[in-house]
Order: sequence, then structure tokens, then C-alpha cells
Amino acid sequence: MIPGRGRSLTPGVVALAAACLASLAATAVLGRWLILAPQGAAELLAARTLPPRPVHGLPFAEEINRAAQRHRLDPSLVAAVVAVESDFSPHARSPKGARGLMQLLPGAWREAAPAGCREDPCAWRPEPNLDAGSRYLRLMLDRFGGDVRLALAAYNAGPAPVAAHGVPPYRETRGYLLRVGIAWWELRRTGTLRPLPRALLRSLDRLPVVVGASAALACTLAAAVVWRAGRRP
Repeated sequence: MIPGRGRSLTPGVVALAAACLASLAATAVLGRWLILAPQGAAELLAARTLPPRPVHGLPFAEEINRAAQRHRLDPSLVAAVVAVESDFSPHARSPKGARGLMQLLPGAWREAAPAGCREDPCAWRPEPNLDAGSRYLRLMLDRFGGDVRLALAAYNAGPAPVAAHGVPPYRETRGYLLRVGIAWWELRRTGTLRPLPRALLRSLDRLPVVVGASAALACTLAAAVVWRAGRRP
């Protein structure tokens, strides 16, 4: 009989192997998202014309589709802005006073609010908010010659810094462009944002640390499995 054949694995080795595989899977998934998603985002942000991609399976999906069509925008782009601005919460409010799904500041709201709904309470209602945010994004696109990067930068930082500098050297604005671009990439691929991509968007700054920790854990667990197996009689 060949030594060792027929011996079952101990529960500890099985648990270590399972944890190792789970860690490797997490590393692969998150690493793929960190590599492919930014590349896809950069390509989309550089594009000038794309066919519209309606969205589904999201809060306010039909309202987003209608507002985007009304203002000649890609619905998946509008949904990406909503995802990053408010995570689809109509009650979101920023420390600077931006309100609702598309987080328009009071000045932008007054500029873009739909006729007959310019009073402040309207800013909290999903449909007028989506209409105003889409109109404001269209204004920024028209102002900056259809350049999506500049339009989104202006949506985030205001048109004056963009007119002066292009994409301004603000960490917040550059991070905003990355987030919107990644959300847009995912929405263009699938037409929706499932819970995992939404969670990843919210924690994008921490993903490199998570991937690094997952890789280290996978290597440690693999080494532990090999070491323990080698010590068995």
C-alpha cells in the first residue's frame, strides 16, 4: 500500500483550503474590477457619440430613461451620475447643500429646474430632480463641446474651474470622474448596477488595500496548508 493513500483530510486542512480558495477568488474578482473597469471607464469618457443604453432593475429606472431621452443623454450615463452622487437616494443631502438624486447645488437647481417646479421642495422630488440634473448635464456638455470628461468635471466642480484649467487638479473631481466612468462602464455592459458593483463603487478608494490584503491572505493560507500537510505522518 502506498503510504498516505486513503487518509482523509483533517477539518483544519479543509477549512484552510476553503479559506485560501475564497481569498483567491476575492482577489481575482476585485483585481479584475480594478484593472478592467478603469480601462473601460477611460474609453467611455473619451468617446463623443454612443448609442443610448436604457437602464433597468434600478430605483427610478424609468424616470432616468425618460429624463435622459428628454435631454438627449445616454440613460446609462445619467444613472452613473445618480449612482455616484446619491446611490439612488432621493433624500441625500451633501454638506454643501446639494440635494436629491442628482445632488444639484441651489445655484445649479435654479438654472436647470423645470418650469413650474422651481421652488426648493421640488428639488427633493425624484422626477423634477432627474429632469433638472439631466438638463444641467446637457448644458455642461453643450458648453464644453460634447466632451464628457469636461462636462462631468463641470458638474462636480463647477464650469468656471473647468473653463480655466480643463479637468481641475482637484482630488475630489478626479475621483468623481473615475467613479462615474466605472459606474457608466458597468451600466453600459449590463444595463443595471447589481449590489456588488454598487458596494464596490462606494468603497473604491479602499479596493487596492483590500486586493493586497486578500492576496497576502491567500499566500499565507496556501503556505499554511502546504506546511500542515507536510508535517502529517
